[in-house]
Amino acid sequence: MSFLNKILRSSNTKERVFFGRLEKITSLKIINIEIYQKAFTHRSSNLKDDNGNSINFERLEFLGDSMLSIVISALLFQSFPEAKEGTLTKYRAKIVSRENLNNIGKKLGLIEFIDGEIKANLGNNIHGNLLEALVGAIFIDRGYVKCKEFILEKIVTDYVDLDQLKHTILSYKGLLLEWGQKNKKIVQFKTDRDKGLDPKFNYTTSVYLNNRLIVKAREISKKKSEEKSARRAYHAMNIKYKI
Repeated sequence: MSFLNKILRSSNTKERVFFGRLEKITSLKIINIEIYQKAFTHRSSNLKDDNGNSINFERLEFLGDSMLSIVISALLFQSFPEAKEGTLTKYRAKIVSRENLNNIGKKLGLIEFIDGEIKANLGNNIHGNLLEALVGAIFIDRGYVKCKEFILEKIVTDYVDLDQLKHTILSYKGLLLEWGQKNKKIVQFKTDRDKGLDPKFNYTTSVYLNNRLIVKAREISKKKSEEKSARRAYHAMNIKYKI
């Protein structure tokens, strides 16, 4: 067997393995394998097409993000006929949050489709990014109906508890501020840049109740710091005030 034939045979074997694993995850017949290969190509691969355009998953990630939003919005609209717009928005935000999509992408094992040398240096958000890119690829390959089926059957059914959404605290900060307004309590959040020992956690948020410090928390961003401190304050205050 010539060297070229060995390369082609090896390439065909990898393609068959890729096909098989992907069809097992999606439960769909893959037609356009190239779009899925692009969905798992990171920009650090530095690949370009014949026109000099970068080959990576970012455009498909953008498309998948939009598809998730559309399908989830329609599902929530039908599932919660009495919920107001603000509540539906919060429910959707919970389902398509970066944390949730990262967890789902990780459980599906999508990172295994990325080249071994590259994936070792990627952050946690890669899991959710790949999930969105996969959704985008399915839309391009199989159309809206099959893409919707994948979202509902492989993401929502397996990883989303719609009934639990009613009892989920979507924002501890929002909950505390709302509780303060209803009960005539002054709840304040004060966030400062922190130059502590750990450079990653450079935001500190203090929560005050009627000008009395309740808790503090540090995180990598202002938003995360506020939510972390609000969660701590909620648990601390819930014992006394039954929030």
